[in-house]
Amino acid sequence: MKRSRRVTPYGFLAACVLTSGVLAAFHGAAAQEQEKFTNLKVLPKDVSPEELRATMGQFTRALGVRCNFCHAAKAGEQRLDFALDDKPEKKTARAMMQMTHDLNDKYLGALEDRGNPPVKVGCFTCHHGTNRPRTLQDVLKTAYAHGGVDSTRARYSSLHDRYYGSAAYDFGEVPLADVAQSLADSGHVADAVNLLAMNVDMNPKSTFAQRQLAAANVLLAFSEQGGDSGVAVYQRSKSQFGQPREQEGLVAGIGGRLMRAGKTESAIAAYKLNTTEHPQSGDAFSDLGGAYLKHGDKKQAIDAYLVAVSLDPTDTTSVKQLKSLKVSKGKIEKAQKPKK
Repeated sequence: MKRSRRVTPYGFLAACVLTSGVLAAFHGAAAQEQEKFTNLKVLPKDVSPEELRATMGQFTRALGVRCNFCHAAKAGEQRLDFALDDKPEKKTARAMMQMTHDLNDKYLGALEDRGNPPVKVGCFTCHHGTNRPRTLQDVLKTAYAHGGVDSTRARYSSLHDRYYGSAAYDFGEVPLADVAQSLADSGHVADAVNLLAMNVDMNPKSTFAQRQLAAANVLLAFSEQGGDSGVAVYQRSKSQFGQPREQEGLVAGIGGRLMRAGKTESAIAAYKLNTTEHPQSGDAFSDLGGAYLKHGDKKQAIDAYLVAVSLDPTDTTSVKQLKSLKVSKGKIEKAQKPKK
């Protein structure tokens, strides 16, 4: 049986890589008959020049690179020697080609229904025109780790200028907000505000971006200036926080970040604000009870937890905390009874 010459568009790009020793490659139809390839380890040994070029072209487009990304030239020469294995990218390409081959034949091939045309994994599936398949969030977090918020903004702008409109990165409202959230969680609140302000500039019609920036400004005020300042900033920007349920969630999130940062008094102020703004929310009072307990104020914690269970008798967390604070079963059950 004649062996199939099927060439699968799998791989890291570098597949350019796997070709090896092209003699007279890319030099016209007359030379094609003499082309021979050596050191092929993943692609079929009898691959035709046309199939090989088509496969290599798919790799370069999928990763946004040229052949020299994976292939090297001999010392002192300019022309690429495709048989050389000098670059680690070429070895990576071979591994990626084998991986995608296995995904398509072994794993996707085992599915009962792959559709028509069948679902298939290729280089572009992950790379989208970049040589490393990373999300915009990860790229920006790396930029921040290496150079701070100014470097992060510059990196975002350069990627936006180069890739906007392509499939490489998501330039919507979410990636910058994700990175800013991670900065806020790690205590870099001012830098988070900086990135969220950029997000509003890039997505001026996004209520999500505006809401995230407003919440970050409130968090910054609570964190750096205390409860009174935080409440004042919230009241000025309250209209940007969305509907009541969204407002409650954002303020609860602010309180949680303050707690994790060890700013318990500011967290109590944020949670108290939430109970004032949402007096019928058992969750808001339960959060406040937890902050008081963390602060060592057991009496205030008990009072807050009792309100929480009166608003939501099914609040098992608050009931458990009340029991741990030695509150009698009768007092808890009394708080849980519906008010006439």
